[in-house]
Amino acid sequence: MLTSLGMDAGDSDFYREVLRRTTASVEEIGAVLGLSVEAARTTADRLLGLGLLTGSATGQLRAVHPELACTPLLERARLRLARHQQELELARLAISELTTEFGTAPTSSYDETQVYRGSDRAWSCLERIAATAVSSVQCMAAAGAAPGLGDTTDYTTVVDLARFAARRGTRVQVLLLDSIDILPSLMQGAQAMADAGVEVRTVPTLPVWVFIVDNAYVATALDPADNQAGIMTVRTPGAVAAAADLFKRHWHGATPFGSAQQDSRRALMEQHLDLVVLLADEVKDEAIARRLGVSPSTARRRIKELCREFEVAGRTQLVVKACQLGLLD
Repeated sequence: MLTSLGMDAGDSDFYREVLRRTTASVEEIGAVLGLSVEAARTTADRLLGLGLLTGSATGQLRAVHPELACTPLLERARLRLARHQQELELARLAISELTTEFGTAPTSSYDETQVYRGSDRAWSCLERIAATAVSSVQCMAAAGAAPGLGDTTDYTTVVDLARFAARRGTRVQVLLLDSIDILPSLMQGAQAMADAGVEVRTVPTLPVWVFIVDNAYVATALDPADNQAGIMTVRTPGAVAAAADLFKRHWHGATPFGSAQQDSRRALMEQHLDLVVLLADEVKDEAIARRLGVSPSTARRRIKELCREFEVAGRTQLVVKACQLGLLD
């Protein structure tokens, strides 16, 4: 408890031992605390310098009364804290000035559309979104890495940006693909975002990486096939409204991350795994029916029901979905 006064645990123990005696030698205190003579003398010199002891490290030591010895140390610590708080306030003001000068998104009509080419500028744009968004960030995280992400196998930095924005008090909503469950790292990232207050849902498909910021502007990947190409931001009301409507339609039909519904869909696929395996092997309907002991019409009905449940267009996509769930490995 005395570390803020410049003492560590060993110093505190040494001082307490001297306090228990009228006078004591370094050797006596060192023996009690299990210290070598050299270590005991070093500690004694430090406490003598702080004014907690009087005497000599090579002779007899006497402890100064705690109220007399510690009050000046406490006052020095208070002054250090006041200076530190002042420095922090100055740093905060400097950050505010830098943000005003360099960190805000363009606002003039001339800058309604901005293009940030290359991975570095794209990533800087995402950092600015996380740092300056006021009320909301809505993100559609399509297939592939986020724009500007350097390591396409590690999404930790993207997750950290979302968590940072949420902890600033911004409402962050993220739409992820159902297929994230094929990689433990993606599932862990989604969980980390959810734990930080990010609202996370999953959907079967998404068109492109899109960020809607404060319902004021939209940031979207320049090239859906190349995350290093860059980002384009658009501030026209029509573009913002269109992007917000697209996000809303996907969001309302999405599955909340970690929900019972998400687990039940995997269970449903596992329940009909024999059927899906046969589809993956391109077995004909009649042969599927014989293998499963049902009529061909029943087999076809089950296939249609599964396709409808998983929101896929046909058998091939149903097999792909099973692969994404890791059921055909």
